Amino acid sequence: MRLTALLDNITAQGGSGPWAPHQPLATPLGEKDVAEFDRLVAGLLPCRSNDPELWFAERATEVEQAKALCRTCPLVEGCLAGALERREPWGVWGGEVFVDGVVVARKRGRGRPSKAEVLARQAEEAARREDRAGDEASASAPAA
Repeated sequence: MRLTALLDNITAQGGSGPWAPHQPLATPLGEKDVAEFDRLVAGLLPCRSNDPELWFAERATEVEQAKALCRTCPLVEGCLAGALERREPWGVWGGEVFVDGVVVARKRGRGRPSKAEVLARQAEEAARREDRAGDEASASAPAA
């Protein structure tokens, strides 16, 4: 059965127009119809048609792959909203990475950070200190 035919059976008006939930279904769905609907929808959702472990991976490359797959999903906004509401502890939800219930820019791998990351962080901190020192010096200088 095609997805459009299943959607037509779900709505009380017999078409894909607005559906009032208080109205009974025109044609009750059978077990076979529900299974077919689930199969068709699963084909549209990357998290249902790929390895579920990908969305909870440890490696940064796999996490980025899951985020890229999420961008093709028709439910990405709702998925992200639900994950934020539930404060998902970890994983990729709605194309974003969650760690301890908070969205983070990227997931850091296990173990020590690389030397390049440490040096980059130290350079950023040094630049911030220099900026603060320059701001303080210009604030305390007498006006001419």
